[in-house]
Amino acid sequence: MELSQRPEVRHRVTLSPQVYQGLSILAMPVADLQQLMEVEMLENPVLEVDESESESAEEPEPVDERDDERSWDEWLEMYEDLDTVEQTAPRDPNAESANTEEFVGGVQLFDDYLFDQIGLLDIDEPVVRAARLIVGSLDDDGFFVGSLDEIASWAGVTRNEAEAGLKAVQQLDPPGVAARDLAEALCLQMESLGLDEPNLQLIIREHLDDVAANRFRKVARALKIDESEARRLAEVLRALNPRPAGAFSPGPSPGYIVPDVTLRRFDEDWLITPNNEALPMLRVSPRYRSMLKSDSTADDETRQYLKDKIRSAESFIKNVDRRKDTVSRITQIILEVQAEFFEDGHGVLRPLRLEDVAVEIGVHLSTVSRGVTGKYMATPYGLFELKHFFSGGYRTASGVDVAATSIKQRLREIVVEEDPAKPYSDQKLGELLSDEGVTVARRTVAKYREELHIEPSWARRRR
Repeated sequence: MELSQRPEVRHRVTLSPQVYQGLSILAMPVADLQQLMEVEMLENPVLEVDESESESAEEPEPVDERDDERSWDEWLEMYEDLDTVEQTAPRDPNAESANTEEFVGGVQLFDDYLFDQIGLLDIDEPVVRAARLIVGSLDDDGFFVGSLDEIASWAGVTRNEAEAGLKAVQQLDPPGVAARDLAEALCLQMESLGLDEPNLQLIIREHLDDVAANRFRKVARALKIDESEARRLAEVLRALNPRPAGAFSPGPSPGYIVPDVTLRRFDEDWLITPNNEALPMLRVSPRYRSMLKSDSTADDETRQYLKDKIRSAESFIKNVDRRKDTVSRITQIILEVQAEFFEDGHGVLRPLRLEDVAVEIGVHLSTVSRGVTGKYMATPYGLFELKHFFSGGYRTASGVDVAATSIKQRLREIVVEEDPAKPYSDQKLGELLSDEGVTVARRTVAKYREELHIEPSWARRRR
């Protein structure tokens, strides 16, 4: 056999610490990101707040005094609109104000975090039951340690539905959750990150022990690649997380909530404004950038130091900007889908699922989950977590789609209005909803009642 060499151009996606930094930044609430930005600016001298918009070095052009006064008048009118929009928004004066405490989260358990995501998937009820049981069969590291046959038996579903439930959970955030072994967890993370590395998959499935022992020459021979390429793949592998659940950190219960975006209404149009006060624009300091110019007196060591710091700063800025863009794009979709709700803050919510948004903005489902969890929107009707607007749904007898969130709200209203001496059973609650055009199974009513922390009928009875 004749050996030969030939050049080949291949597109390769590699995993870097910057990628993980971007995922971490996307998952952070505003308060945590504020602290991270302060730490970055302390540790990286070239990173600073961009105040160029407020500091103009150019001499202003002369303007007609009347034009200047008119401009100020227009600006003041806009400012007054912003200040009074909540009072001028059409609201029912007899209606109760929104209870925003329902939409402010505290510490969340890992199981509840996964259950919330399952509720936003477009899957059948039997698959949902299997998926929830699979979540209950995860170990502390997030691995599925049960049996699909057992899951199928407990959930009363087929083996295929149990497998569909497992695949559904494996789509969720954090990437790699519900894997059955380490190799599957790492491959799931590769998929979520969009990594196209066939040799890395072979290493994961056949050579993990060799990589752990730094036997790169053996790996290179087995895969017929250069040793340097084997080392590069090993570095990518080490950036993945062998403990999927270890990526989940609920953090302390927030003392206060900082919105990521603000919604303001001007006539029939809505304006989405990122919270630039909490998350200011960053930039690389022009002073340090100028030290890299050819006529600079900086020595080689200083130049190299500045280059490294500038690369790090630019990566951080891009990740913060990408987070703002992702949250704003998700908010825009929410605004479009839930237009009826935003008319007066009491409209019916429409079904909206994570998959729908993921497809619309072209990202992985787990990215959307990170983008809505712990992110809040300030509106004329109160402060809402983005995931409040996501829910599965039902179609009424008249053909109108209604979100599960609206069904829960109606369920709460029915219980409040019931006779305390003769509270409604779950079956009766389902029949009342059915009379209103929404067919909901009794077990689903029971599930919603428990999620609303409403006691069963026997406990609600007052003699």
